[in-house]
Formats: sequence, structure tokens, C-alpha cells
Amino acid sequence: MNQIGDVLNVKEASCREMYLPDLQSLLRMDMNKYWSWESRNPTVDTMKQPQMFRLRVSGYHHKGYVYIFLNGSDLFDVYLTNLKNVIKKRTDDMGLYFDQLVEWIDINVERIPDYVD
Repeated sequence: MNQIGDVLNVKEASCREMYLPDLQSLLRMDMNKYWSWESRNPTVDTMKQPQMFRLRVSGYHHKGYVYIFLNGSDLFDVYLTNLKNVIKKRTDDMGLYFDQLVEWIDINVERIPDYVD
């Protein structure tokens, strides 16, 4: 069931189709945060209807991958994994609303208390 310490099972995590241009726009709304993650290599699955988005990040708290999925409640499930796809952190079972997504990623990838918004 994709718990911390497991290797991420992408097929099990994916649920709904995502419209990727909207997701990418949402992630880039605050470019300073997006750049601070040193995000690179955005990857989507090769299905006709994409259900997964992945970024490789190199932040203060997390270096590895950020996987984003849309769950059955139209909320985002986010998994932070190492480069071998072992889950280090994940959102709770409910998921995140769109306005919580960037903040959650930033807190878990890069933000330190000394930063000022």
C-alpha cells in the first residue's frame, strides 16, 4: 500500500488522469520556491492519459524524487523517494488540496526556519 520504507508502486498509487499543463503551472506559480528545490528532469508516464508526474529535486531536506498523483477525491498524493524509489515521506491518506501542494513540497524539500517569505 505504498508506505514509508516501501519501494513506490506507481501502478498502485495512480488513480486518476491529470491535466499536466495545469499541474506544471501550479508548481511554477511561485518560481522562487520551485527553483530552490533545484528541480530537474520532469517526467510523466507515457500513457495516453497521464496519471503520474515526477521531479528530481535536490533540496536542503530531501534529495531524490517527488512523485505527484491525483487520487479518487481529486486531491494530490505526493511521495518523496530516494533515487531507488524507496518512499521516505508521503502525504496522509486524504491527500492535498491544490492550494496546499507547493507549500507541502517546499516544507518537506527545502524550507528552513531562517527563510522569509
